[in-house]
Amino acid sequence: MDDLPRAPAPPRPGFSPRNWGGWLVVGIYWFLGHLPRPVGRALVAPLGPLLYRLMSSRRRIAERNIALCLPELNADERERMVKACFGSLARMLPEMAWCWAGPAQDMASICRISEPAKQHVQAALAEDRGVLVVTAHVTCLEVGARALGELFPGHGVYRPLNNEVIEWYQNRGRAWYASSMISKRDIRSLVRVLRAGGFAWYAADQDFGPQQSVFAPFFGVEAATLLATHRLPRLTGCRVLAMLPRYLPDEGIYEIDVSPVFEDFPSDDPVADLARVNAVLEAQVRKAPEQYWWIHRRFKTRPGGQPDIYGDDARES
Repeated sequence: MDDLPRAPAPPRPGFSPRNWGGWLVVGIYWFLGHLPRPVGRALVAPLGPLLYRLMSSRRRIAERNIALCLPELNADERERMVKACFGSLARMLPEMAWCWAGPAQDMASICRISEPAKQHVQAALAEDRGVLVVTAHVTCLEVGARALGELFPGHGVYRPLNNEVIEWYQNRGRAWYASSMISKRDIRSLVRVLRAGGFAWYAADQDFGPQQSVFAPFFGVEAATLLATHRLPRLTGCRVLAMLPRYLPDEGIYEIDVSPVFEDFPSDDPVADLARVNAVLEAQVRKAPEQYWWIHRRFKTRPGGQPDIYGDDARES
């Protein structure tokens, strides 16, 4: 593991009127985080159908993504999948709140990481070359980060929030299971962590435009896929593996999948490398597709000449 110092706790924002909205949200997260887990799940259950009705633009994006990626589903099955997706999004709120509540929630008791999955991480760390864990935006991603982080403390790459109060509470909570949080804009720090033999994870499945990406298939659709997953191992010599959590409703627990280390990675072909990564993430998403963030405009950047997929719903995701 790296010997970089743990980041200091972020300063708490003030209580000026401009922060009142953020503090209200933080109060809700704190409340949810200290509830018994079955109560938290029951409390947000009605929120799923409400979000489905109110978030019409996001609903249409999800419908288009699911029609593209899961063409084997008929119209009724697609509608049920979209509704289940919004139910998973609602459940994400207490899931994040539990993770950020620190020792008030014993998350390890409801998370299952198999011995082979642990061995994949241990084998990668044993090489002392740095480890990059790639993942995808599933609704219980925070649960997976906490479960893995409690076993293998590391550094998370994240998108900074616009609200300083929520940003503070989020990163304060993540300090229980992350050595530091690295802004997605701060690639130098991520490179430094990996070169020092550190452990870092980030979600590699968003579309940040053609300048940072190449096209590689994801669910059979050409998707702008971040080149960082190919470039970081070339820059740092780190090992790469994939992690994805999913909620098992019949058991009421979370299972965290970890792939073996990608062998012969990176190669000289970034498209082939990223297609391999996308294929592993896709296989894991297919185990619980209703828990994927279908509301993202995953395919907003199209190869030359191909029509826009989202039309009037084109906006930042």
